[in-house]
Amino acid sequence: MTSAIKTSKLSKQYKKGVRQQQVSALLDLDLEIRRGEVFGFIGSNGAGKSTTIKILMGLIQATNGQAWLFERPVTDPAARLHVGYLSEHPHFHDFLTPLELLHLLGTMRQMERKTIARKSEELLGLVSLSEAANRKIRGFSKGMVQRLGIAAALLGDPDLLILDEPMSGLDPLGRHLVATIIRDLQRQGKTIFFSTHIIHDIETLCDRVGILVQGHQKYVGSIQEALYPAGNLFEITVRMPEQWAPAQTILGSLRLLWHKESLYNFELTEAEISSATQAVIAAGGGIVTLEPKRRSLEELFLDLSGKFGEKGQSDLTSPAS
Repeated sequence: MTSAIKTSKLSKQYKKGVRQQQVSALLDLDLEIRRGEVFGFIGSNGAGKSTTIKILMGLIQATNGQAWLFERPVTDPAARLHVGYLSEHPHFHDFLTPLELLHLLGTMRQMERKTIARKSEELLGLVSLSEAANRKIRGFSKGMVQRLGIAAALLGDPDLLILDEPMSGLDPLGRHLVATIIRDLQRQGKTIFFSTHIIHDIETLCDRVGILVQGHQKYVGSIQEALYPAGNLFEITVRMPEQWAPAQTILGSLRLLWHKESLYNFELTEAEISSATQAVIAAGGGIVTLEPKRRSLEELFLDLSGKFGEKGQSDLTSPAS
């Protein structure tokens, strides 16, 4: 199976300021995105996410290294024939309507007029903009422009979607709509590569995740590996009879995380599960939950950032942010 995206030692340096000081935006990125997967890209502002995407889309040139789309070098415009793209801050001619914009983009793609009309109607319905199809874009909210950008990215029925912050400016209903679209596209065999600051979107949508810290790739792996690393601890919640004390059993040697009325929550290793459950049952209690102790992607990101020496507060957010 060929890869949808591949980079090798991809780097980008800029010259900044009056003294033209060299600044590294991206350093030696080695990445491979398999066809049919949803891959999430996270990192603080300035970590190199948008730089990577702009190189893939031919908007800027890498200083060093190489990148390919469907095994074609990104320096070849034909590499993007089957790619749909949403920029971080989509901007359209605001005197056009959504229908006029999609007709213009479809014409540029050399699509037939009937196909453009059919796809435009279909896609505007998909992103809940049917009622605004003939309204001028200048009156659109940020969220509406974002959804229109997604429709534009889907116009040519691309095999690969590259989306820079696709959830930006969307309310909870808009995020749910885009998440549903991404899941449906994957079921159709499409590949989706997107960056975001919203951790929840990565955790629920992606097969794998990559983390950038100051231009360096610090982690690439499956969501399962990221949230439940090998050798991770477990948590057990038990309901125990009145007048019961953990010290009376082997559970007294475990770390008690919280206690509320008859419920007790402990941290334990896999090797301790059998003896702990037997002790609970012998004491007349019951097991409520037993599950691997989950870490969040934000915890992983902050850990990697700290080890790498990045200071300051993370700009990664939860869905409510």
